[in-house]
Amino acid sequence: MSLRAHLHRSVRGWSRIAPGPHPWWSAAVATLALGIPLAATLAAGTPLLAAPATFGAMANLYGRSESYARRWRTQAWTGLGLTLAVLAGAGAAALPLTGWADVAVPAAVVAVVAAVAKFVTDAVRTGPPAGLIPVFAAGTLGAEPLRAADLPAVAAVTVACAAFAVALSCAAGLWRPDGPERHAVRRAALAVLDAREDPTARHRAVVAVDAAWAVLGPRGASPLGDWLAHAERLLHTGGRAAERPLRVLLPLLDGRRPLPPAPAGPAHTAPAWPRRRVLAALRAPGALAVPALRVGIACVAAVLLAAACGLGHVYWAAVGAAAALQAPSAGITVQRALQRAAGTVVGVGVAAVLVPLATGDVRLWLLTAACMFAVELCMPRNHALGTVAITSLSLLLTRVGATGTGVERLVLDRVGDTVVGIAVAVGVALLVRNARARHALDGALDALGRAQDPHGLRSGLLAVAEARARLADDDWRPPAPRAAADAERAGYARLGDLLTRQEAERGTRRPVRP
Repeated sequence: MSLRAHLHRSVRGWSRIAPGPHPWWSAAVATLALGIPLAATLAAGTPLLAAPATFGAMANLYGRSESYARRWRTQAWTGLGLTLAVLAGAGAAALPLTGWADVAVPAAVVAVVAAVAKFVTDAVRTGPPAGLIPVFAAGTLGAEPLRAADLPAVAAVTVACAAFAVALSCAAGLWRPDGPERHAVRRAALAVLDAREDPTARHRAVVAVDAAWAVLGPRGASPLGDWLAHAERLLHTGGRAAERPLRVLLPLLDGRRPLPPAPAGPAHTAPAWPRRRVLAALRAPGALAVPALRVGIACVAAVLLAAACGLGHVYWAAVGAAAALQAPSAGITVQRALQRAAGTVVGVGVAAVLVPLATGDVRLWLLTAACMFAVELCMPRNHALGTVAITSLSLLLTRVGATGTGVERLVLDRVGDTVVGIAVAVGVALLVRNARARHALDGALDALGRAQDPHGLRSGLLAVAEARARLADDDWRPPAPRAAADAERAGYARLGDLLTRQEAERGTRRPVRP
């Protein structure tokens, strides 16, 4: 895809709202997870502990689409990672540094945290916010006036708030233990019903089905698994008559009512656990190493350039660079960079109104909670709109308005740091080429050719599509080999035939091909 096409898609994406239900419940839980620890630190008169409390609570943002059995593990590991990022930034802040070392050392720490977080989150495939929060945590704590004696309290508060966030996130499992599985199957069914002849919609449906199988895990041999298998067969083999029972099922998935019987699904092979994915990625980094390297280079360069320009809050430059580079390829980085720049400009305008209002702890808490709710509500639907909310949130968390500092300088720093970070991110994305992208595509094609079961075929098809997109974006002009597109189409045909054959062997009704 050409650079002009990416620029056009970025501008068009400013006004596009992603389909799907509003995440009211997730936004409310995330707001409570942040608001309660923040209120406790403000009430205790310890504003320096507000930042570690905030970032510990953000462990709640990960793994929310997973089953409760896996969610608490994912969020617990995330809480540990965020604690390490907080301690890395706090440790850099506690060092007795002067001159350029006071900028260079925290910048190097943030760069290392950014590279590690990007590599791990890509290997685990956490999805948004991916490796952005650890960078934000390390940068924020690196700018705090901390001493070495404060580190134990910082670590304890981060761990405690992360544990509270995990408990709050998993509490709903007490009265609806299969809620995530029902939501995942519902998303997959809706995606399948929306997929017609459009290749993009079909790819979204394949992704949703694969994600639903991963969420089901051991529950794959259940009515939910049977219905998911029915939806997958409908996707690959067609048949309008088979849509009707799936549409009847959708309202039942929203509650706790038992599901009617469905055609028996194919045997499900559970995907690898996240820790195994990380170990596999460490043994053979492949195409994941270059995106992590990009983030590390961009973060340290953005901080140093922002400091050279005389800007304050230079860690915002690292956050801006890391946010743009969370995208899987260079082309998507350009799209996200432009959307983030537009969102930041609007966001500082909103913050210029809100920050002066945060003249006390109560007002600061109320405005922060409102902005957090807006972030969680907007970011999944529109990146630029979510950036508006997250810009306001980050400016409120600086407590500049509460200390009487002028808002003008805050707005100037935010815009300047973001522009510097985004410009550096785009430059690094264009200059640091991912030479392993073609090797990753070859490996994905080999794995697809060896796959013999539905799970292997499905995973192989998604890996090929991801590798093709990365190669096309990173090469900018040369398209992915035609053989890859042909192999992908043949893989879908094999998957449809295999699902149809398994259905016939199990004695279920064979769907009619269109």
